[in-house]
Amino acid sequence: MKTIFCAKGLYIACGVLLCAIGILFLVCPDTMLRILCVILGAIMLLFAGAKIVGYLSKDPYGLAFQFDLAMGIFVAVLGIAFILHREPTVAAVASKVGLFVLIDAAFKAQTAIDAKKFGMRAWWLILVASLLAAATSIVLLFFQEEPVRVLRILIGVVLIVDGAQNLYNTFYTVRVLRDLRKERFVSVLEDKK
Repeated sequence: MKTIFCAKGLYIACGVLLCAIGILFLVCPDTMLRILCVILGAIMLLFAGAKIVGYLSKDPYGLAFQFDLAMGIFVAVLGIAFILHREPTVAAVASKVGLFVLIDAAFKAQTAIDAKKFGMRAWWLILVASLLAAATSIVLLFFQEEPVRVLRILIGVVLIVDGAQNLYNTFYTVRVLRDLRKERFVSVLEDKK
């Protein structure tokens, strides 16, 4: 149980940090790209750690963190690439961010479909959030010829959307899992009466 709360805390921190770096891309588009890349790389390494901790947690339903080992490894490699890239271009950053968010959104869409099978009422909100994140990342991936300032703004928007999606998914799925555990505990108590 402690591992789930640790993973939840890390996910929340990562969601907030992704939104914050997205805002930096929006409000400070002329800031040195190298500094933003190092910060983004560090956030991705933290995110990778959160994913791996989540995967190793004892989630009884295997829903909240089911794809997190593979995603954690991918995000760790991407984070290292952001940190080690000495002279990043905005187009290269846009490609990496777009790829990261698109893959994350695809896994979230799968989680939404699985949540429906578990009987979660608001599964469709997870699906809508993942489709929104996927759509913004596709725009980022396919509009590489835009001016640098526009690309930076798109990067910021995509990071904010993904951060917000991760915050929502973390609060919703962990809360629902807690409620399902309570229901199961109550039914066990009633069965013993």
